[in-house]
Amino acid sequence: MNMLVNPEIPNSLRGTGAYTPDPVRRSKLKSAEDAFAAVKDGAIVAMTCSHYMSVPLAAMRQLIRQGAKDLTIIPTPSAGIAIDLLIAAGAVKKTYVSYVGLESYGLAPNFRRAVQNGEIEVSEADEATLIFGYRAAAAGLPYALLPGYYKLTSLPTVNPSVYREIADPFTGKPCFAVPPLKPDVAIIHVPQCDEYGNARQLGGHHTENLIAKASDHVIITTEEVIPTEMVMADPTRTTVPGFLVDSVVRLPFGCHPGACPARYSADEAHLAEYARIANDGRTADYIKTYVADCADHNAYLDKIGASRLINLQLY
Repeated sequence: MNMLVNPEIPNSLRGTGAYTPDPVRRSKLKSAEDAFAAVKDGAIVAMTCSHYMSVPLAAMRQLIRQGAKDLTIIPTPSAGIAIDLLIAAGAVKKTYVSYVGLESYGLAPNFRRAVQNGEIEVSEADEATLIFGYRAAAAGLPYALLPGYYKLTSLPTVNPSVYREIADPFTGKPCFAVPPLKPDVAIIHVPQCDEYGNARQLGGHHTENLIAKASDHVIITTEEVIPTEMVMADPTRTTVPGFLVDSVVRLPFGCHPGACPARYSADEAHLAEYARIANDGRTADYIKTYVADCADHNAYLDKIGASRLINLQLY
């Protein structure tokens, strides 16, 4: 055997012709049921999104269907309907948050009620704390450092278990150590991914790559499973490399009623419906209609209706 030839390098990169799938590589395509079985009760779960953009709502509905409990949720800094829905379903024990809301539709009602009633534990942090916590976990560091001016904020007082004042070993000046944020499972939605987990975000990035590196197990949900030839032809477009990914689940319109970059806009009417129902304290009715009464994601899409979904498409 020629030890200079790596058998995992596609033929196209060796200059010998078209790409052919390597029989040694294992496809990571799975059903939603099989993929999300990795989310055990009590798991620490991260999700990527920015408000309604790229929010993995099909994944959240699947977690509710399978009866997930006692989850700790670590979102990106701008979170909303996904956490609110999980809380209403009784799936959440703790959240790390800097913001949870419904944007133009006001506060996240179930999150607000759960916090006020002491039904969930909240670890309040700002955006930098979440990002640097993820970075520490991704790099295998024991903690991340934040500037001493955090003493001027209320965060160390509100959340002393996260913010620990220490002395800079070089200058002796105060600074704050924050712990690594290391999820058990990360759930990331993208417009495109190949069967080996090479995922493409076609819009603004929402720390997908960072959260994938920080997490023990990564599930990609995707609008479209693309040929690996497309990945190899333009590798710089890959947002999350396949070696970080454990499962790939094809879930078209997987962000609905949120938006997916380059694919479809948010369903504003549905979002308004959710906000109205949630504010009225009737989210259980919403969950029955759109989650419990839908056996799977395809049943959910049937309930929304093809004409409505087509009208949201951007192409």
